Amino acid sequence: MDSQTKAPDPYAILHGWLAGSYVRPDGQQVIGRVWDEDTKYRYRLYLAGIDAPAGWKQDWFTYIGDFVWRFEPLHIQDWAARLTAFDGAPLAATSRGRAVSAVRSFYAHCEDDLGAARWNLPPRRVLAGPTPPAARETLTRFQTDALRTAADRYRGPHPERARLATYMTLAGLRPGQSIAAVMQYVQRDNQAGPTWKLPVKNNSASAVGPLTSIPRPLVWALDEYLPVRTHKAPHSTETEGPLLVSRTGRGLDHVTFTRLLREVAATHPDLKEIAPALHPDVVAHSPSPFADESAAAGGDGR
Repeated sequence: MDSQTKAPDPYAILHGWLAGSYVRPDGQQVIGRVWDEDTKYRYRLYLAGIDAPAGWKQDWFTYIGDFVWRFEPLHIQDWAARLTAFDGAPLAATSRGRAVSAVRSFYAHCEDDLGAARWNLPPRRVLAGPTPPAARETLTRFQTDALRTAADRYRGPHPERARLATYMTLAGLRPGQSIAAVMQYVQRDNQAGPTWKLPVKNNSASAVGPLTSIPRPLVWALDEYLPVRTHKAPHSTETEGPLLVSRTGRGLDHVTFTRLLREVAATHPDLKEIAPALHPDVVAHSPSPFADESAAAGGDGR
């Protein structure tokens, strides 16, 4: 395929490939895959400029020209970096990655099905350049206010526990921190007010931060919860063991904690739509409704 005297036509190869019918080098007729219309449009556009608006000449075949069978990975990187949308704006990282995928897929077809030499192309992320991380999902202040209201009005099983768990999450604690909190971390006989040591996020349960004040709204929720906390030996006692416990006295797991938060959210009409997929991490990274009432939990436990 890299012959200097009779190089194959890349446009003809592309047409047969996307049409789902092509001829192998040994003369065998092959019925290939059935492509969806969106993929065919994208591959034709980025590879050959087919169906592109007038003046848009950024397809791979036009860019690489006579080097279509004798290119280097750096050519793909340079081409991808220059790509723009139809309006001339730089191509978004996701679209740039899809364009590179079109090129890699085309040459993979040439290698595997047409007997071409191996190009040994790097992964897509190397050729397309880094993709910036997606924006972190958060709730609006209106939604966190609604979740606080839902926790205050919740009348499901163990409402005091549900309210405290929701408040801890609204205060910025990650679910792992709330689950790992134990009774020994809570100190009520402090002259400066109730304090606690919080588990360090993204760390083991044994790693805790410094003693910090408990935000006033959480103190209220804690005062309602502790008298009805369902501690049971050997998993927990009145003064030891997990702060948030199940009816058997065991600490909550991540699945139960997430389900509890979703059940609370589902009781508010403004949160019903997002409740089934709501995750505690999203709540913890959202604007806290307690921000104007007291310092963030644990020195901003987020």
